[in-house]
Amino acid sequence: MVRRGKSTLMTPDPYHIPGYCGYCPQFKYDIGKTFGTGTHELLIKPDLARSGRSVLADTTPPPVSTQPPPATSPLRTRTKSWGDQKLVEIMVPGYTGYIPKSQNYFGSRYADACHDAISDFDWDQRSYEAKRAELQTLTHNPVGSLPLKSLRASTNAPYLSSQTLQHSVSPYYMRHDDPQKYFMSGYTGFVPKTRGLMGKGYPVITNEALKVQADDEQRLAYVRTAPIIVFQPTTQVRQPSRIYPAKAGLVPNYTGHIPTQKFKFGMTFGHGTKNAARNVVPEVVA
Repeated sequence: MVRRGKSTLMTPDPYHIPGYCGYCPQFKYDIGKTFGTGTHELLIKPDLARSGRSVLADTTPPPVSTQPPPATSPLRTRTKSWGDQKLVEIMVPGYTGYIPKSQNYFGSRYADACHDAISDFDWDQRSYEAKRAELQTLTHNPVGSLPLKSLRASTNAPYLSSQTLQHSVSPYYMRHDDPQKYFMSGYTGFVPKTRGLMGKGYPVITNEALKVQADDEQRLAYVRTAPIIVFQPTTQVRQPSRIYPAKAGLVPNYTGHIPTQKFKFGMTFGHGTKNAARNVVPEVVA
């Protein structure tokens, strides 16, 4: 029987069928053609840098072993010891439950990825249980393990690593004549004494504010240690001046009270207020 060739109406091989989501070199720069025709021309183009295979992933299925897993398999012992489990040796594709650590395994069949992820998770659980059992053993049987000895000399100084970048002295503790006693522009922290300074650059303002702050701290430190001296000065009590002169009258436009002034008339203000206190009746003390 003679085999008939492919119809000329069909796209010649090789090409990718519509819906193919894999990578095709230079496909995004090829427009105006169908998906099959465009990928066919790109796959047969001789001067195009591409792989020798049209599909980069290996589509050959791996050989399926018919041998059962060894008896010491962690998943097999897990199933036996814990009874009915959702996470078993062979996971059926289509399972929508949560597979721990499955995000770290990809590029393989669902069953293989699930097997590796569950095995990794199971080994972690076993190692945690072993460490907890060891800690409980040390807690209940401290003989030979305690007390623990310090590996470095006992000192109150903080530990400074030789590999860590050591920062310079804070501007708060620098001398007034230090040229680095300021905060660079862009610093968003709080700087005391800067509210009343304006019209200058930020380094200049922070320099002056830090100097004022340091001076205030020194003054407060001195006041805190200075002795307290209680001193009460003597005050001289001045005798109040007379409101109503005896030999002269009051100045015109005086707005204060003048005894019996409202009953006087026919004379000037100065003559009427002369020795106005003579008409005041002294209080009688019982």
